[in-house]
Amino acid sequence: MVALGRPWPLEELALLTEGRLMGPSRVVRYLAWDTRALREGQDVLFVALRAARDGHAYLEEAFARGAAACLCEKPLPGQQPQLVVADTWQALWKWAAAWRQTLPYPILAITGAIGKTWVKEWLAYLLEGARAAVRSPGSFNSRLGVPASLLSFPPDAEVGLVEVGFTKPGEIDLHAKMVAPTWGLMTADSSRHLEAFPDREARAREALKLFACAAWIVAPQESAYLKVLPAQKVRWVGETGPFRWQALNPGEGLWHLPDGRTLPIRLPEKSPFAWQNALLAAAAAYEMGVPPEHLQARLATLPPLPHRLQWIYDAEGRLWIDDTYHADKESVLAALQEMLPLKPLRPVIVLSDLAPYTPAAHEEVVAFLQAHFRPEEVHLIGPLFEGVGWGNRYPDKETFLREARLAGRVFFVKGSRRHALETILPHLMGQGLAPELRINWEKVYHNLSYLRTHLPAGTRILAMLKAEAYGGGDLGMAHFLVRQGVDYLGVAYAREALRLREAGLTIPIVVFYPGQEPLRLYQDAHLQVAVGTWQALSHWAGHVPLHVEFDTGMGRMGFLPEELLAVVRFLQEKKAQVQGVFSHLAAGEAPHHPATSQQIQKFAAVYKVFKEAFPEALGHLLNTAGVLSLGKEAAFDMVRIGIGLYGTLPPLEEATALYAPVLRVQAYAENQALNYGFSARLTRAGQVATLAIGYGDGLLRSGAYPNGYFLWQGHKLPILPPLNMDLTLVWAGDLPLSPGDQVEVWGPNRPLRAFAEAWGTSPYEALVRLSRRVRRVYSWGEL
Repeated sequence: MVALGRPWPLEELALLTEGRLMGPSRVVRYLAWDTRALREGQDVLFVALRAARDGHAYLEEAFARGAAACLCEKPLPGQQPQLVVADTWQALWKWAAAWRQTLPYPILAITGAIGKTWVKEWLAYLLEGARAAVRSPGSFNSRLGVPASLLSFPPDAEVGLVEVGFTKPGEIDLHAKMVAPTWGLMTADSSRHLEAFPDREARAREALKLFACAAWIVAPQESAYLKVLPAQKVRWVGETGPFRWQALNPGEGLWHLPDGRTLPIRLPEKSPFAWQNALLAAAAAYEMGVPPEHLQARLATLPPLPHRLQWIYDAEGRLWIDDTYHADKESVLAALQEMLPLKPLRPVIVLSDLAPYTPAAHEEVVAFLQAHFRPEEVHLIGPLFEGVGWGNRYPDKETFLREARLAGRVFFVKGSRRHALETILPHLMGQGLAPELRINWEKVYHNLSYLRTHLPAGTRILAMLKAEAYGGGDLGMAHFLVRQGVDYLGVAYAREALRLREAGLTIPIVVFYPGQEPLRLYQDAHLQVAVGTWQALSHWAGHVPLHVEFDTGMGRMGFLPEELLAVVRFLQEKKAQVQGVFSHLAAGEAPHHPATSQQIQKFAAVYKVFKEAFPEALGHLLNTAGVLSLGKEAAFDMVRIGIGLYGTLPPLEEATALYAPVLRVQAYAENQALNYGFSARLTRAGQVATLAIGYGDGLLRSGAYPNGYFLWQGHKLPILPPLNMDLTLVWAGDLPLSPGDQVEVWGPNRPLRAFAEAWGTSPYEALVRLSRRVRRVYSWGEL
């Protein structure tokens, strides 16, 4: 389902598609083609398409699930709003083409064998802050995805990004007419995607038809493109040409621009494929007029590939990296390259047969695995792996489930669509349906970016990850934040820091509450410590880098300002390595409170003395609330950002959602008594749903009743008392819930801040209380 770029009255659509309107008119705001995505009250137009399944068989279900109207060829009897056309596919394409012609901004079309979604998402990221861009959702690049993308574009943007795919000659003609791109971008070529084409040159000639009227085309310097694409139009990306790049160290290189300048660039990704995709996106942005300095800064913090390499933490704290979306030789090798930084954790690799389904392709992948992983850690599924003579091999996923013995803390699972390995992930994790905390990395990124706008240029950022990143999962958040260019990580205790080091993270880490552990433990792990007592100072000074804390009024930890000169003398005598000096504001969200002003003044005096004695020391005072209210005035050298990354403070964006699956739906009669002690009694007949969540997962029993509720598709599901340890009963009435449906505890319909207020707690407590039984699922996009 997609939101339409503007509301559409059915009368207008009838004229545009030459259709016949039956029943009352409606204004539609969403487009859907799968009844499972329908939600009541959203003004959805359901389009009945003839494909592997005929959408007309689901018209009744569409209206039952809340569709406002249907676009169809064979209408239902009755008075439901229906727009009847001769061919729904043709009507959809005609509608999209007409809407495209009204859009006042240029359209960039992206096509190629592999990497279209990757390049599109990175290009959108690079344009942020320079051009207002809209883009195809997900991997929408098919005969359905392209028109749906265009129809989702609003009338007010500066550029649109559209993915276009094709598999056979002539297919591109439809897209070329519909999209009419202003500019073009070709992604990498691949022999796997020859499909119905005799060779790569033939496929390149077909792709070129999309760009007949395009002003320019950005493309990699690949042999088929060099032979086929018109030189006068193409902006080449490669080792020669207008956009040259030169790799230096892993993750670093030089970018040579058409205007003669050379910029040093850094990327979070190290694989050559990722570099090519990044620089294709950067070249297109440059051609759109985005300043190179803006691109240079953004390239250094490129986000993970959306909807790929999804990180999931199970009940035991094990990390599962789900990359089951697709598997061909190129994508498998690129994904395995991304796993190399996790080698210290000895990840277990689970991989199925891959395209092209040839022995040669599999041998190349196995050669990479042999070079980097141990055979006992690799599990290969499918007949094409049976003859490789290495690793653990299984003819099919059913045999794998019966016979495989997986031991480890990190698991990477990737497979082709024919094997559908995503269906076995719950079995591998040792649990079926379970609550999920979903973390939207896109929102986390936006929150971090917003906080950076409140800071002077050059201010460093320490990301606090104590208490397993405030309940969000320390390893997942740490790897993401390092990619986003934070300078330090902070934890409460040494065991948290050691866990991050074991995960391969080399970024500076500050332990804020060190005990009297052996010095060697901290030295070997290259940890820094916070000290605020004479006992701690005596133990650590001269042995590990220090951040010295002063109590400016909060009364919790730290030396008193009167002890400043004595502390400085002691540090100098010990020849201590002073990395920082810091304090805590008691009310950072209240910048005009007299006590806040006094704390800032006291810390400024301490900071001045420390900087004179230890010029390299970093002063840090502000937390997230302080950054929002005092970032420009009191940032000093560094700030500490923690739970605010999840959007727990306005105006930051909420970045988490908690869901519980439905285990059972049962109808009961009026006055039926249920639950422990028969505490719940039904006031009318209807359905009761059993959900897999309870106080054992971290919910507060005190908040669940009498007014506690969850949500399903915007409908309230009142909690039937009492809240159990593992399960919760909710009143569903006559709603069409089914086992496996996901019920929202907090999320898009009721954000965490609103949930916490309703349940008599704080966003901090609600997140941190979540137990390890709750899966942590990270993705880039919707919650």
